[in-house]
Amino acid sequence: MSEFNQTRNIREIVVSDVLEPRERKAVLAMRATALFGSNGFENINNSLVQAASEIGAAATMTYEDLIFVNPLEVGAYVISEDPKVASQEALFYGSHKSIEDTLAETIEAMQLREFDVAAASLGLATKRFGSFYRQLDTVAFEAFRQYFRGINGFPGPSGLFTAAIPIIDLLSHGGSNINEEERSRLMEDVDRGLYPSHQSDLLKDLLLDEDPQVDMPDDVRASLKSLLNRFRKVHTGSVRRFVPQALNAGAEGSGGVADVAGYLASKILDLERNTK
Repeated sequence: MSEFNQTRNIREIVVSDVLEPRERKAVLAMRATALFGSNGFENINNSLVQAASEIGAAATMTYEDLIFVNPLEVGAYVISEDPKVASQEALFYGSHKSIEDTLAETIEAMQLREFDVAAASLGLATKRFGSFYRQLDTVAFEAFRQYFRGINGFPGPSGLFTAAIPIIDLLSHGGSNINEEERSRLMEDVDRGLYPSHQSDLLKDLLLDEDPQVDMPDDVRASLKSLLNRFRKVHTGSVRRFVPQALNAGAEGSGGVADVAGYLASKILDLERNTK
């Protein structure tokens, strides 16, 4: 995953040169986050609020900005100024994009009833997750994680706002471990522009569907549930290692969930209960 080490500091990007609306919004959001608390914040933040309003996105730095809009192939936008930390920041974004691409393959395969492909893709996503976290330096991660703050009343970027996992959850077993409170939170945050725009309509449709499960053999469903469980376990283990403060009572992640590791662990437990 070293191909994602090319970086461009967001402070050096000329905003007027960025013409694509979502990329421009991402640049403004990253720039505003970088300038948070300084004299230059207000002007850039005003531009961010306007740009976000025009495309129906949250006026904050989002998961979509960093993972899907960020031009990773030609040089990732980063906030960190130290080159070594910036390289790790780019690795973080690029690796998540690689994992998201694999999860997208899982979703497409499930919709096409290509269950062998879906299982292989979901298993590969888990392997990529584990491989990525073996490459990530804990000190560097803590250095750039400080930028994952929310502004303008929105939460910051977080894996909580991947649409792929709840979509797979809903397609594989109807979201049986998504309670009504979380379902309401998902719907609200989709409408607030916090979830990736290319997947938000599908996520919302599945949440509104009384029976979103894809028809599949029972043994296939059980296998996909197990693979999703494994993905969450790897994610939980990574949180415990890289964000140990999330284990503290009342600790809050950048996505606004208190006790992040506990939240992920509860999803695993719910999934295990509903597979019996």
